[in-house]
Amino acid sequence: MNIKELLKRSDQFLADRGIESSRLDAEVLMADLLDMERINLYVKYDYPLKSSEVDRYREMIKKRAQRIPVAYITEKKEFMSLEFKIKEGVLIPRPDTENLVETVIEYCRQNELQSPQIIDVGTGSGAIAVSLAHYLSEAKVVGVDLSPQALKIARSNMEKHELSERMSILKSDLLAEFIKREIKEIDIIVSNPPYISKTEMEELPPEVKKEPKTALEAGEDGLDYYRRLIPEAEKVLKNGGKIFLEIGYQQSEAVSKLFAENWSQLEVKKDYAENDRIVSAVFEAVKKTETENN
Repeated sequence: MNIKELLKRSDQFLADRGIESSRLDAEVLMADLLDMERINLYVKYDYPLKSSEVDRYREMIKKRAQRIPVAYITEKKEFMSLEFKIKEGVLIPRPDTENLVETVIEYCRQNELQSPQIIDVGTGSGAIAVSLAHYLSEAKVVGVDLSPQALKIARSNMEKHELSERMSILKSDLLAEFIKREIKEIDIIVSNPPYISKTEMEELPPEVKKEPKTALEAGEDGLDYYRRLIPEAEKVLKNGGKIFLEIGYQQSEAVSKLFAENWSQLEVKKDYAENDRIVSAVFEAVKKTETENN
């Protein structure tokens, strides 16, 4: 059987089981099997597959038919033009989150931050932290998470991209370890925290439900992590330090209200689909001190 024939059968097999991206998924899995770019499949349509290759491919297709995400099957995902190792138990990086990374990079370059100290809270696979360290050549980045699986994968991605000299992975419940160590001079905190409500969780596609619930759900209204993270950030950021948060498209007003009087320059930024996606603010330690003195 050649590539063209097997792709056609697999496309139909997935489509019959309700996979909307059946053709794309079939091609991505085939390209992964043969270790080639997807576009090259068209050039090699008549390439005869070995029986062992057919067997391996059919196992991949069966997993996809069971609604296992493609990234968990291939164990990799592209993000910010970098390849990341992905395993089950770790959130799969989304294209929307590239907006968050690009916004932080732009902020650092516009403000000529020479060697910013950055914390990525809830680092997961390390996609945000690794991308920032990669594109900001002088930045010092720490990715934090509580999940042992996430910490393991994030470290492997840090090492894969040879960033161990300027980057580290730390086990911490949000910013608890930094507060405990009295670290208070961080330039930037960035996070794509869980922000899906319990009700919304029930409505998610089957594929998304295969991802870790702890990386998705954030209480009754989806705001639990913002309520914890913003006050903690006040204890870690330096005066004039900035926080960047990814949000759900209907959460900008609710999240903005969580910033107290010791924050300024509150800004909401839209993603490429014109949905509210990022809330950022600058911490004013002076205001906090004045409030405490009064």
